[in-house]
Amino acid sequence: MIRVGAALLVFCACADDHGPRLESATPAAASAGAIVIITGTRLCGESADCETAGGAIRIGLDNPVQAMIIGYTDTAAQLRIPSIAPIGETVFVATVNERASNALDFEVLPP
Repeated sequence: MIRVGAALLVFCACADDHGPRLESATPAAASAGAIVIITGTRLCGESADCETAGGAIRIGLDNPVQAMIIGYTDTAAQLRIPSIAPIGETVFVATVNERASNALDFEVLPP
């Protein structure tokens, strides 16, 4: 019985909710005003329709700041780090059609 419970726990932890997934940020650290390119999958939602997808990319988990999106496709987003982004280690999180992505490590550098 314990094995069944453990198997269910592993399955649930790995289940894909078909939301966006972030893979990398280039550069991995930048100061306010810099342009960063984020790559991933399903950045325009499960249907890959960028015209109708609603979403945002935020910096941080506590008191997140919205990044200014300059351009995007279903697999990449180009954004500008806002001047109000807190300096230090943080994360990017994308939300598309009310589904949140994984947290992607990033560092906001001092000016």
